[in-house]
Amino acid sequence: MLPTPAATRWALVASGWSAYALYYLGRVNFSVAVPRLEEEAGLSATEIGALAAGFFWVYSLSAVPVGRVADRFGARMLVGLGLVGSGLLNAAFVLGSGDFRWALVIWSANGVFQAMGWTPLAGALGRWVEAGRSARVIASFGSCFVAGTALTFAVGGLIIERGGVDAVFLAAFLVLVPIGVVWWIGVRDRVPEASPADRAAGSVAAAIRLLPPAAALGVAYVALIVWTPTYFVDVHGVSVGRAGLLSSAMPAVSIVVTIAVGRWFLRIPHGPGAVLRGGTVILVTAAALATISGVGGLRSGFAAVAAATALVGASSSVVLGLYPRVGSPGTVSLTSGMFALAFNLGGGAGSPLMGRLVGQDDWDIAFLFLAGSVLVGALWSYGWYAMARARQLREGASGGPA
Repeated sequence: MLPTPAATRWALVASGWSAYALYYLGRVNFSVAVPRLEEEAGLSATEIGALAAGFFWVYSLSAVPVGRVADRFGARMLVGLGLVGSGLLNAAFVLGSGDFRWALVIWSANGVFQAMGWTPLAGALGRWVEAGRSARVIASFGSCFVAGTALTFAVGGLIIERGGVDAVFLAAFLVLVPIGVVWWIGVRDRVPEASPADRAAGSVAAAIRLLPPAAALGVAYVALIVWTPTYFVDVHGVSVGRAGLLSSAMPAVSIVVTIAVGRWFLRIPHGPGAVLRGGTVILVTAAALATISGVGGLRSGFAAVAAATALVGASSSVVLGLYPRVGSPGTVSLTSGMFALAFNLGGGAGSPLMGRLVGQDDWDIAFLFLAGSVLVGALWSYGWYAMARARQLREGASGGPA
């Protein structure tokens, strides 16, 4: 296969970043619509919670099979299909929202198409970027999901205010379907045939042993998205509107920090070296989360939460982007799907405890809980690195593969 020109490679990266940011118009719009769904769609709070849970579980469980397909067929087919399918189901949700059973089926099915975004792109990045820059780009690529969340929150609220709750789902349909068609027509992502060595089971297992840091970061990522506005209201006594404005500033900080952290991985090869640096980023993230519990005053609280949120986003980008690549090159999308599953399951598992702590106004303990979870991820990364290096030294001493 002929090498891809540099301009084309970077065009592919930019288009992949933009496409995945737009994916969030078809999922985070539900979160923006929640305050109006009871009033305009006649759904109860319990039913809304069931819709969110249905999407979450289907999305999580779809990540692994989607990754397996992506390793064979690449990002062109799956990303395009995901955009079109998610757009169509957003339109169908408007028609079915009056009947809870249909709404549950439709929004849960949306999870399948939304799962076709991250894992195919995670695998494709290694094919699109030259080896010397790939670690930096992959570690920074997660800024797209931060940007997508910010865009949806900003635009979605305005759309609902002016057009009602149905409008935010129809807007997703109008954007995602044509973008999916354009992606299908314009993107080329040839997947080279993987050799048996590329699909070695042992190297897949090496990546799987790094799943705990993904789950640990999922706990913190989901908690900060859900509870940050409540923190500003409860702890600092600001209005709900101002809390929303303060929280909306977090994504911009996260994008900058994620890209800056990515630069640290510029010349780091995929493997133990990337995991060692990743563990350091996660350790700093744990310290930032712990710091929130000791601050006083709105200005200091905002700075502490912004720093911690940005570092959680950067750490998540590193773990979801680079850690799956310590395994076999031919199964990056599959292992990325496993990491996405662990990340989301961690977020779901930690939510009940975080909610209980918040409900008891134990905010200091809540942030220490998040810091402790992330600390486990850092220590696990260091332990994995130490074992990997010891294994390399043993193989080198015995004359085996280094």
